[in-house]
Amino acid sequence: MKALRLKEILCVLLTVAFIVLVTRHEPPSSVSAQDMAAALCRVTDVSALDECKNADFRREIQLNPNDYDGVVFYSSPNIMEVRELLVVRLTDESQGEALTECLRSRVEEKRKLFHAYAPEQEALLDGYVLENTRGFVLFAVSENPEAVRQTFKETL
Repeated sequence: MKALRLKEILCVLLTVAFIVLVTRHEPPSSVSAQDMAAALCRVTDVSALDECKNADFRREIQLNPNDYDGVVFYSSPNIMEVRELLVVRLTDESQGEALTECLRSRVEEKRKLFHAYAPEQEALLDGYVLENTRGFVLFAVSENPEAVRQTFKETL
């Protein structure tokens, strides 16, 4: 009898734990892409980077910036540098996976280009930051990736 009661209690506890795990989903952040980028610019130097226009994003990332709630993109004007900062506020969280896959491919392409003749740029690529959470995608190739990642999480 006690064994049956113990099994019932265990079953109820496991069901509650399962429901909590399944429904535990953080809502999208209310921060704008511009505010997020401003916070990130305080921890990584973007003075040598250009703030890119929508056409630049479309050409470089090969996606339409108008499909998102906000896009802030900094890229080096020097084709021999890999430093970038991209903040995208998603219109719908389902967009995040396609964008992150596109950015992973971008890193691999750049890694192949820089592998033979710019090991210091390749090393920067090795430490890239790619986050997809709470309605944002962050992509950063920076000298201080951990500070960028931490600031991103704190700003959310």
